[in-house]
Amino acid sequence: MTFELPDRSKLYHFRIDRILGRGGAGTVYRGIDANTGQVVAVKLFHGNFFRNAVHQRDFAKSVGRFRQFNHPNVVRTFEFLEGDDGPCLIQEYVDGPDLKWYIANRRWDLQERLVIAAQICNGLQYIHEQGFMHHDLKPANILFTRQGIAKLTDYSLSRAHLFALFDNAIHEQVTPMYVAPELIEKKKATPQSDIYSFGITLYLLFAGKVPFEVDSLTKLYQCHLLVAPLRPAEVNAKCPPALSDIIMRMIEKKPEKRFRDCDELRIALSQIGKSRI
Repeated sequence: MTFELPDRSKLYHFRIDRILGRGGAGTVYRGIDANTGQVVAVKLFHGNFFRNAVHQRDFAKSVGRFRQFNHPNVVRTFEFLEGDDGPCLIQEYVDGPDLKWYIANRRWDLQERLVIAAQICNGLQYIHEQGFMHHDLKPANILFTRQGIAKLTDYSLSRAHLFALFDNAIHEQVTPMYVAPELIEKKKATPQSDIYSFGITLYLLFAGKVPFEVDSLTKLYQCHLLVAPLRPAEVNAKCPPALSDIIMRMIEKKPEKRFRDCDELRIALSQIGKSRI
């Protein structure tokens, strides 16, 4: 993996040595705490990410809750800084690639990919149990440590921007390929909305392509709302039919037809590959 050189040398009391990624919310840097030497991820938000002072204050309150999160499959959140350098979220630094890189570069191994899916289930269930939804689950927001542990990041950062996507054409804080149908219809987000996004992610992980390959945002929304894609096993013969069934249930158009929660989903995934004799 190669990293982009930073466009600044410091943010607050962190020395910046590389850019880890860029997205709709902001730029993520690797930072070294000048006081403790701790290596962290520093997310500097774009100037227009927060709509107003109230929005930023509410986000800071949410970060207070995120600081209490402690799960091996969820990236730790340390603090939210506000000042002359701009609003920054300080989080755990994860030293491996993301799931997007994994899909593009790793050989196809069913058991290895099922282990990854189970880890994502565990992390997502934990976030839901804390009373939050992820809101932007996708391969780029699933990171790996060098030991192969999957960790969810950017959870709930998109919540306050959710409906801007549908009011202002495309809005990068939410990724259209992974958005649940009910959110396109401006209905309330639920854990089943995250399960839909997770289902699209698993479709890509096990089928090798996204379910809807279209050339416009309008067509993509229509697909989410109305079109049943090919089953993953029809796209990739390596994907077991039973796993196809699980993924297709995850991306049902109606939330009530999806899995009740990620624990139920994890149990279903655990049965893949087991002998039925």
